[in-house]
Amino acid sequence: MSYQGGPAPGNGNPNANASGYWTGHGHGPPNPYGTHDPRVHQGVSNGAHPQYPASSSHSHGGGQPQYWNQNQNQNGQEQYINPSYTNHHTSSYAPAPPQQQYQPSPASSTPQYISPAQLLQQQPPAQSRIPQQYQRTPELSNGRNILDPVYINPPRMAAASSDPIHDKAMLLISLAEEYFESAHNLAPSVVFSMTDADVHAYEKLVATGLGCLDTALKNVRLPPRLEANIRLRYAGVLFEETNNNMEGETALSKGIALCERNHYYDLKYAMQFLLAQFMAKKNPKASMKALDGHVSESEAYQHYPWVYVFRLLRASHSLDSGIAIENHAAINNLNAVTELAERQGDHAIHLTASLMKAIAYMKRTGPEAMENIQASIAAAWRYQTESSCRIPQLIGLTHILAVACSIRQGNSKAMIEDLKKMQVMMDDALKNPEWSTTSDVITIPIKRTPKSSQIVSSETRMVLGIGEDGGDNLMMRFLNKKDTYSITYLLSGMVLLHKNSADQKGFKFLKAGLDLLETDTRAPKKPPGLLPDLISQRQWRGEILCYFRVYMAFCSAGLGDWPETKRYIDDLRATARSFNILPTGALEFLAMYLTGVYHQGMGDLDLALNIFQEAKFALPAAKSSITTSADQLHRDISLLAALNTLWILQDSARQDSSMNTTLIEKLRPFCETHPSRDIQTAFNLVVATVPTNPPAQMYVIKNYLRAALGGASATANTQFLCITLNVMCSRFFSNVVGDQAEKSAMAASTQATNSGNILWRSVADGMLAQCYEVQGKKELAQETLQQAQYFAQKAAPGSSSTA
Repeated sequence: MSYQGGPAPGNGNPNANASGYWTGHGHGPPNPYGTHDPRVHQGVSNGAHPQYPASSSHSHGGGQPQYWNQNQNQNGQEQYINPSYTNHHTSSYAPAPPQQQYQPSPASSTPQYISPAQLLQQQPPAQSRIPQQYQRTPELSNGRNILDPVYINPPRMAAASSDPIHDKAMLLISLAEEYFESAHNLAPSVVFSMTDADVHAYEKLVATGLGCLDTALKNVRLPPRLEANIRLRYAGVLFEETNNNMEGETALSKGIALCERNHYYDLKYAMQFLLAQFMAKKNPKASMKALDGHVSESEAYQHYPWVYVFRLLRASHSLDSGIAIENHAAINNLNAVTELAERQGDHAIHLTASLMKAIAYMKRTGPEAMENIQASIAAAWRYQTESSCRIPQLIGLTHILAVACSIRQGNSKAMIEDLKKMQVMMDDALKNPEWSTTSDVITIPIKRTPKSSQIVSSETRMVLGIGEDGGDNLMMRFLNKKDTYSITYLLSGMVLLHKNSADQKGFKFLKAGLDLLETDTRAPKKPPGLLPDLISQRQWRGEILCYFRVYMAFCSAGLGDWPETKRYIDDLRATARSFNILPTGALEFLAMYLTGVYHQGMGDLDLALNIFQEAKFALPAAKSSITTSADQLHRDISLLAALNTLWILQDSARQDSSMNTTLIEKLRPFCETHPSRDIQTAFNLVVATVPTNPPAQMYVIKNYLRAALGGASATANTQFLCITLNVMCSRFFSNVVGDQAEKSAMAASTQATNSGNILWRSVADGMLAQCYEVQGKKELAQETLQQAQYFAQKAAPGSSSTA
């Protein structure tokens, strides 16, 4: 969950893109000639599109062009339209009319598009209605108005135009919004094809809309507030659709100066917010420093809603940096938000900041981080019974973080309890219409203050909006209902993975989540939106699909089903290529480790060793300090690779007791006190089974096996229970006559059956057959031996050995 503001101006509703930045629900831009009432009641839409960061590249046509950066002049300068537009030659603005399929209102007659240059060349009569070809349908299919109410509501104003200059500005605005709307309607089809022609058509529509706004700014004498609104809208589109940062920053700088001269505090804060986001693209430190200044200023004037906004954005930028010291700065800002929200009674803000703190602490390591995560989640539950805090998206996030915390803690009982609560909540959320299946925007209520009328208005609704009750609303982004549901499926599969072999519930959850996400990703009909957002959303879903396939491969490997394991590994790579996901980070390490496990399971030990001994899995010489969860994950996978290596080296042709001792001592400082009980258990099993020089004493081996059994029981890990019982049976009851030996062999066989792993079932039944043979139970021994051979043949086709 990151805070980048709510929907960009004019993109607040996927079914209402045409309304742009100039209208609320039936309201147009502020009247520059009269007193502006910033508290006009308007419903806050929850139908906005996701504000994902723009994807860096997308493959199409064999190359990887960046659609937001495609136009460059001879000096390499970025442009959002042709070079003549950059030089501000108004004669080059004439756009080609959009194709019929891009029209926003198919029910109306074919719209007639007009270029900004043509508009300036023709002076309309001073006392006449706007020509019919320049008018837009007052009510679009989405039910929201595009033009100022002066053209559609007051009869006395509709009869004649009293200000031709104002009319020109409104027509340019209308044209710009119509081009933007056409582009956003086209975007869903473009994101699937990504052909040069489709991308160019989208770019051309956006560039022409920008040209209309630029013409209004440069060639029309605008009232101050209308000019400020146009500058904000113009910069907003540049930020969302292009990499033309310099142009956007220049527009905002001029806009901020204009707002300061005219005391437009609401628009000034909105521009500072957007400018900080521009700065973060090229210089995050400068952006964070600027935000610190905005926080001080808004605190001094007691403009508390904007204090929340700037501090939350500052925290998001700090968390995005991935730097430990910035993580601390993010937590400091979030603590300040919770304290202020507590004083002001803004409990929904308190809830939001508490959840963000939990996320920030999850990026840290160590026992102190776990305590802080739990404390932050407890603080989030504090006010969730209040009506203002019954926000389904935030309640869902609280449950998700609780499950993630339990997984990290390794408490199997807490995992199951939190998982059940999360599943009940999400099932209830399916019936809740307040949580959209397409919108990523949520509204966080803020109590109105005496100064709200000066700092919050309908023009700032991309950050701070006005609710139907007249209160202030902070606009934030979160996953829509469908995407959140897929995340809960993934978490359910992860929680149940350790005992998936017994009942296959973990795999079933993963399969259901995979099918849900794939079906939605391939859906032909998508709501309109910004192309960069849709591309980023698609790539995010591609990454989640990769994680589904990773854990499904682990499920298959746990069962010893190596053909299925290979299939999911291949699907993982195909998905990464299809969604243009670079092989970096956690996915890269998991995919490499899985590939090594597959080759080890298939008996290709040389190739498995080559993978596990890759430089990427190298461990440091001594236990080093790990400060981030990403580093912890990398080291944990490297530890698993090293443990696999140790077991492979026990092959008779490779066994070296001295090398075993060296490797065990290298792993000991990492594993013995590791926060994960499962990694401790794996290490204890390795030490108990690997021969060393000098050989370990029997009481030492018993202690390690006892610790392994305790760890496996504590985490309810059926795989580890199976391995531990089989190792104990082999170590202590091989060729032993008596009831205890038979009970041990039967317990090992039962646990192997529960694990579902055919290889270990072969091992356990082989030992049980040997036990029966020693006990003189010939018929049972023969029957059990045949069963062991059957499982051995399934585990390794062509083999007839029992173990």
